[in-house]
Amino acid sequence: MATPVLLPGNMCDERLWTAEVRSALPGCVDAALTRDATIDAMAARVLSLVEGPVVPVGFSMGGIVALAMARAAPERIAALVLLDTNPAADLPERAAARPRQQADVRDGALERIVVEELKPNYLAAANRADAALLSLLRDMAMGLGEEVFVRQSEALRTRPDQSGVLAALDTPVLIACGAEDRLCPPAWHEAMASAARNATLHVVPGAGHMLPLEQPARLAAILTAWRTA
Repeated sequence: MATPVLLPGNMCDERLWTAEVRSALPGCVDAALTRDATIDAMAARVLSLVEGPVVPVGFSMGGIVALAMARAAPERIAALVLLDTNPAADLPERAAARPRQQADVRDGALERIVVEELKPNYLAAANRADAALLSLLRDMAMGLGEEVFVRQSEALRTRPDQSGVLAALDTPVLIACGAEDRLCPPAWHEAMASAARNATLHVVPGAGHMLPLEQPARLAAILTAWRTA
């Protein structure tokens, strides 16, 4: 039986995945993406830690790692779940901004960057004043700390274009995103679904980029229906 592997996003920890979502993925295990400064190294570490066939369940940066796992070891991928992610290389404007953010974080600005620049812009309009959700996003990032931020930022900046991975993959792929995701818009996910050989696409209302936390019950239902179809 294939093992679902939960791959969190940038500056997120295992709290990204709620009990509802976990219940839709029996036997799932968490993978930390905190020790490496390239996407390929992250993918290799996850593949080395889990034996046999796997179902990478990747959110945002975790989705990029999931695609790298499929690129490196397609024979081990039983199925693939991609949430609010992007198969392309870093956009030029984002790549250009990352060294400044890395320098600022090294100078002690992690909390400011998380609170002011990143996480609030990830949420659907109705969720941007959700104090509990904003607090969780801050706590995950601050708990991981400055060095993890720099490593993950550099991994995102230097990541390869993986746009061709889905077209070469025979296994089932579930693609889902928030309807209000401004970081990785629905159009990107529609393109991924069109490129894949066997894809199911869901665009979820009431969620921005943080779909697993903004609409966990809806995501759990999507995962259950897809897994049991």
